[in-house]
Amino acid sequence: MLTLAVAADPLAGGSVSWVALALGAGLLVANGCFVAVEIGLLAARRSRIEQAAQAGDRRAVQALQALRELSITFSGAQLGITVSSLGLGAVAQPALAVLFVEVLGLSPLPPGVVPAVAVVLALTLVVFLHMVIGETAPKNLAVSRAEAVALRLARPFAVFVALLRPLILLLNGAANALVRAVRVEPVDEHQLAHSPSELALALAEATEVGTIADVDAQVMRAALQLSDIEAGAAMTPRVDLAAIADTATGADVLEVARETGHTRFPVFHEDIDQVVGMLHVKDLLTDTGLALSTTPISRLVRPIVAVPASRDLEHLLQEMLERRAHAVLVVDEFGGTAGLLTLEDVLEELVGEIADEYDEAAPLRDDRDRVWTVPGTVRRDEVERLTGIDLGAEGDAETLSGWLVEQLGRLVIAGDRHVSDDGWVLTVRSLEGRRAGEVELRAPERTGEVG
Repeated sequence: MLTLAVAADPLAGGSVSWVALALGAGLLVANGCFVAVEIGLLAARRSRIEQAAQAGDRRAVQALQALRELSITFSGAQLGITVSSLGLGAVAQPALAVLFVEVLGLSPLPPGVVPAVAVVLALTLVVFLHMVIGETAPKNLAVSRAEAVALRLARPFAVFVALLRPLILLLNGAANALVRAVRVEPVDEHQLAHSPSELALALAEATEVGTIADVDAQVMRAALQLSDIEAGAAMTPRVDLAAIADTATGADVLEVARETGHTRFPVFHEDIDQVVGMLHVKDLLTDTGLALSTTPISRLVRPIVAVPASRDLEHLLQEMLERRAHAVLVVDEFGGTAGLLTLEDVLEELVGEIADEYDEAAPLRDDRDRVWTVPGTVRRDEVERLTGIDLGAEGDAETLSGWLVEQLGRLVIAGDRHVSDDGWVLTVRSLEGRRAGEVELRAPERTGEVG
């Protein structure tokens, strides 16, 4: 902002006022400082300011206080910018006009036009200096070195706000009343928290410029999406559970453990819908008084927490950590067993597939032909992330196999082939019971490719 007071006669002052020029230079610097502190506090990373304040930096304490009352802070900065701009126009421009009159008086210009030319030159120079030194340069500096600028200017700015606080409060209150008159509630500091979607955008930008490693970005992105994933989508489904009857012996359990490679088993009474607890193989091996071949394992069963299939993973993970539960039983809306969810299942949502010697082979990809072979039980969002295919948002199916059933309108059979709207070819290569076992996904040819 700049308001210029143009003297009617630049010669009226007589001689150049060097005091006025010096005052104008000071006001120009002050204007730049107010602009810098405003932009610096707005662009500064609060976490870094808080870290410096905790380390005992008094400048950071002042900066943090300014961040806690942003409305007052920005009103104070605008007051400083306005006063500096008004003073610059009132003091510097007339003084420069007198200076230009003296200089131009030595030129061959006609005496009658010298005052007008002097005023134009003075106005042009003051506007130029105000825009460059008082506005643009401080803004660019504050954006590039936000924390450093905020810390450097925090203490003098705090003194300025303290001295003029009553006036700043008056101006800020009037501005807030005007904002409320148009039915908008002014934003205070505590309302500036970012939503998960905003954090995801910031994360994408940080990854693009290389300030966050791809692996770290993947984990943080997955953490932001945990609240959108339900337990029913991440669990091991009922049909894949290796469950043990409560009448089984220790020897029976060890045999199942050898066949499956699992160490934890849900234990049921009569049928799988009546799960009574969880058994860990190590309890069998550490109980020296147990006769493995004859003694039922019911007395070694540990309690298991039951959760609805609709429980989101964010809150479920917190609950599992609080209860120190390594697995929970997922139940459907009718109270029956839907599946089992382990801590490993939740962690895989954060860091990707955690393979061990008993897991199936990872999805295969042929880079040349752009062909993937994936299990039918893979979730739709994971298939999209792995291959780039767009399976759309329609339908209720969570898995690739279920999506194919919805597209075909019947249960899949080996050899089924489906072509998506954008040219992807999906072929069922094998079955596991009534669902797809392995599915081949072939990407459409890129434009210009020779088949």
